[in-house]
Amino acid sequence: MRARIDALNALGIATEFHAYEGLGHGFGLGTGTIAEGWINDAISFWERQMK
Repeated sequence: MRARIDALNALGIATEFHAYEGLGHGFGLGTGTIAEGWINDAISFWERQMK
């Protein structure tokens, strides 16, 4: 994943990557986990990209 993020950044494409310790891919909304609230972070990122 790091190589993909670096490649996108090199092309000037905005990226954010968050890894949550102890959670694999597909943790849903993250309710009750360290990832709780991730969807709000994602929405904020998407909104910034639409400007």
